[in-house]
Amino acid sequence: MNFKIFGVKVEITFWFVAFITFIISLNVPSNVFVTVISSLLHETGHLFVMTSLGNKPQAVRFEITGMNIIRQPDLKISIRNEILISLGGPFVNLISFLLSVIILCVCKNENILTFGCINLILMIFNLLPIKKLDGGMALYYILSQKYDNIICSKVLKLTSAFFITLIYIWGIYAFISSKYNFSLIIIAIFLTLSMFSGNEY
Repeated sequence: MNFKIFGVKVEITFWFVAFITFIISLNVPSNVFVTVISSLLHETGHLFVMTSLGNKPQAVRFEITGMNIIRQPDLKISIRNEILISLGGPFVNLISFLLSVIILCVCKNENILTFGCINLILMIFNLLPIKKLDGGMALYYILSQKYDNIICSKVLKLTSAFFITLIYIWGIYAFISSKYNFSLIIIAIFLTLSMFSGNEY
């Protein structure tokens, strides 16, 4: 399914629809569905900042892995704007968390509490200075204003290694304590593999 919003091509793939349908059909716990929604809100934050700064993407594609923002091939974005775009996603998670707190002050609701907690976790996680995460990208661009690519890459690899190690330790502890929860270990492995991907950040 393809259509345009404000001149930006939007592609919704079969696998994205199948994934959402699969989640709904399984009647999974609400926190799984809330996590999917919160992740999409996160990506929407990047998209909103990008378009607000006049850097319209080529397309937005909804895939099984989430929302993928495809940049124009010849698009040149300033370092300042790259930093703002990187922080756009976590900022939306922060706003979502604060709105949840305000609503919870008025009325107690378990789903709102779940929504707020998940958005807080997503914000903190994505702000970690790890390669491929928003915090890592922001750190790289901030450093690039003063240092060359080699130094920026070395610093990012050091911070990535440090925080990924902490995630491994936390993941092993969670697995031993729960005897089944190995999600953090999977995340740590994915982040470790991402450190060896092509681009610097």
